[in-house]
Amino acid sequence: MERMMDLSHPGEILKMELIEGRGLTIGKASGLLGITRPTLSNIMNGKASITPNVALRIETVFGGSAKFWVRLQSSFDLDIAKKVFLENPPKIQHYQVAS
Repeated sequence: MERMMDLSHPGEILKMELIEGRGLTIGKASGLLGITRPTLSNIMNGKASITPNVALRIETVFGGSAKFWVRLQSSFDLDIAKKVFLENPPKIQHYQVAS
């Protein structure tokens, strides 16, 4: 059965669980991660993706797994792409093997 619920952007999870959940400011968290404040703000607000590099920084600073963050981002990106694909399907056909 296909899931109907929208996924949250991984930046929202990062914001709630690791930034706000630990009482950090965006400035303090961005300093710990070694990225700019605008970069972290864009990720937290769903305007930018958690790249593998950022995922590794999160793993190093806060623990956990970089793969977790990359998979969250990938799942989110695929969900968005699927919605766009279904709303405007390309003119392609399923390949059928001749019997």
